[in-house]
Amino acid sequence: MLISETFSVAIPIKILYEFLLDAKQVGLCIPGCESVEIVGENEYDSIIKAKVGIISTKFKVRTLIEETVPNRLIRTVGHGKEQRNLGQFKQKTEIKLKSLSENETEVSYQSEVSIVGRLATFGDRIMKSKAKTLGKEFADAVKSKLK
Repeated sequence: MLISETFSVAIPIKILYEFLLDAKQVGLCIPGCESVEIVGENEYDSIIKAKVGIISTKFKVRTLIEETVPNRLIRTVGHGKEQRNLGQFKQKTEIKLKSLSENETEVSYQSEVSIVGRLATFGDRIMKSKAKTLGKEFADAVKSKLK
């Protein structure tokens, strides 16, 4: 499943880039994120709670910042397991930053997510609908946090 979103933030590109590399700060913007723990350089674990259809889930997620290009690009990979064994997922995310002006930055991200297990039986339609909602909530939280 492909998830993508583009939004702009009224902040200089350098400040936004540093913010997006700070796992603890970004965790505060991810809907349902209950905790973030740094486990190594560019690697962190998080607990994310989500409701998909009629099922509430809680995932333990390990994310690695795989590649960065200062003020332009961040690539991450991650994998997670639902705590009650309802499924597992893998993700690859690419975040691109583009300066629109001295004080405004465009964020464009694309995530490729694959889900296996009982959660996958809900089908792409429900998952995509939920992902779009979470994407907008994330964008709004980033904007709010950086005001």
